[in-house]
Amino acid sequence: MVADRKPADTLPVVIDYLKSNPDFFLDNQNLLSALNLPHVTGRNISSLIEYQVDHLRKSEQLLRTQIETLNKNKEHCDNLAEKVNKLSLALMDETSIETLYDKLFLFFKREYRCSHLLIFFFLEKRPCQDYRNLRFKPIHSKLRYLFSGLYHVNKPLCDSLPSEYLDALFDAESQKIKSTVSLPINNEAPLGLFILGSQQYNAYQQGFSINLLNHVKNVFVKQCIRLIK
Repeated sequence: MVADRKPADTLPVVIDYLKSNPDFFLDNQNLLSALNLPHVTGRNISSLIEYQVDHLRKSEQLLRTQIETLNKNKEHCDNLAEKVNKLSLALMDETSIETLYDKLFLFFKREYRCSHLLIFFFLEKRPCQDYRNLRFKPIHSKLRYLFSGLYHVNKPLCDSLPSEYLDALFDAESQKIKSTVSLPINNEAPLGLFILGSQQYNAYQQGFSINLLNHVKNVFVKQCIRLIK
């Protein structure tokens, strides 16, 4: 014996069926006389047809807005890619650690809303003095082991640092940091860390701009290694 089903139980089935068969009422016009299709009042809509037209207009406007957003994003990505290309060429021409770091930080500050740029290299011997937040750490530094998981993942991570990591990295400035992106220096010797901090929320998201950031990191690392050898 089949159990009685409540009307609410069959509603999703009916809705799915009508969606899959949009010509149902055209093929079964005799049913229209038995249906109750009241006018919809309020919200400046006087009939079912007008409601459908209004819905289509809103859908079209939403689609236009989405297309405009995509076009703006494409233009932004194209501009950023061109700037990154120019920066990469400029970094390869630098002849000192100091100007190399300063040029990189200025670019990130302007294009990536970066307020703090931390770069660490882990080496057996210190090749030169630290410069600003470009720091040379011992190969067995606690900081290196703190980020061992990042080396296993070996890809940029956005906003994934717990508060104790932020404190270890940014010291007294840690409370100002609202967004971070962390990139391992893992394909070159020595190993290292490349970390951007921003005072704005949601400054970094995975995608094209982070891929470009990773490219800039690789260019910087190669040139930095050439200069310290």
